[in-house]
Amino acid sequence: MENNELNVNELEEVTGGKGGSRRPLPHVDGLEVYKIVRGDNLTKIARKKKTTVAYLMQINPTITDKNDITAGYYMYVPEVY
Repeated sequence: MENNELNVNELEEVTGGKGGSRRPLPHVDGLEVYKIVRGDNLTKIARKKKTTVAYLMQINPTITDKNDITAGYYMYVPEVY
């Protein structure tokens, strides 16, 4: 999240809530925007994207409870090549 890094306050303005963003997020180098689907949880997403729950929470500061994400919301995940 080098040049396009968002601070927590900017991200909260974009998302308007916890557990992900209600709207698509702005582009950040090295990350992609992921739309949460029914049945997703952070562990499942972390495995799919070859990362950890801790890292997902770090790059998505509005997710304050690892067990509370909302289908239809958006979050950042690492780009997987």
